Amino acid sequence: MIHIAVRVRELVSSNVDSMVDRASNPAKMLGNLCTEIEESLIALHGELSQARRRAERCAEQATAVSAQAEEWTAKAKTAMDHKREDLARSALLAREDERARAKSLAAESKQAGEEAREIEAAIGELETKRTEVSARLKSMPGGRQGCASEGTGDSRTDRRLDRIARMERRAGFASGDRAEPAPASVDAEIASLQRDADIAAELAAMKSTKGKQPAAKKRKTK
Repeated sequence: MIHIAVRVRELVSSNVDSMVDRASNPAKMLGNLCTEIEESLIALHGELSQARRRAERCAEQATAVSAQAEEWTAKAKTAMDHKREDLARSALLAREDERARAKSLAAESKQAGEEAREIEAAIGELETKRTEVSARLKSMPGGRQGCASEGTGDSRTDRRLDRIARMERRAGFASGDRAEPAPASVDAEIASLQRDADIAAELAAMKSTKGKQPAAKKRKTK
């Protein structure tokens, strides 16, 4: 995605008039530029589809995991009713893990949605540039009738889209291999200690509630 974004920025900011003035064969140059724009648009549409699917998938998973997380509270109460504090503690820890996972999935869904909106904006800018290049190409003597994908469509689009999408998936990001910095580990450990303290307090509250159950009323004697 990174190298596509860089190339799209270059294409959108290119000065067509200046390129035509410098080219020894302006019609050929504009034709090549049309091809580059079309290839970039196909790649962007592939990235857009992936971003939308990821946003939808993560949102659905976040909802499901969040619902599952809350089921652990009832399970913890059941364990306490049977005087199994160890099981209750494990249930509450599982709940917190699921809550954290749901939060992470929701954040990933939001990020994918923002990425999709950025890609949509880039597609719009690139389509505007394609229209500009196409109009200039049509006006040139010996130039072809604009960019191939305008109006008539491109019968090879699906095959090209699949090919470019596969290339992008294999590319990956160099930053994805970086290890987390030490402060993140410290923060995670502190958060774990706080979580244990919160769970201990919740277990204590469950014990207290159970101990305050109203005693059975004595029957009055005549």
